[in-house]
Amino acid sequence: MNYRLAFLFLIAATPAYAVDPTGVASCDAFLKRYESCSSELSPRQLHDAQKELLEGAMGMRAAATDPKIRVQLEQFCTDRFEQMKKSSDIKDCMSKP
Repeated sequence: MNYRLAFLFLIAATPAYAVDPTGVASCDAFLKRYESCSSELSPRQLHDAQKELLEGAMGMRAAATDPKIRVQLEQFCTDRFEQMKKSSDIKDCMSKP
């Protein structure tokens, strides 16, 4: 099931800012910080990050409607946030309080 969440995080949209909330607090916090920090990336990385951000938000919103998946989604977002704080090109920004 976690692979399904990872897949949902990586599927569908076009680059832009202002991601709509997912309704899951840990996911919304993660997406908001990721969106804010992505401006520190190179232009090529920025495009990819924005695409990933919007696709992920879309998948998360869809998954959040399923009560069986929602609990796993909360943990997925928390884990992904922590992972990006430790090993991403924007880890310093992601780690800010």
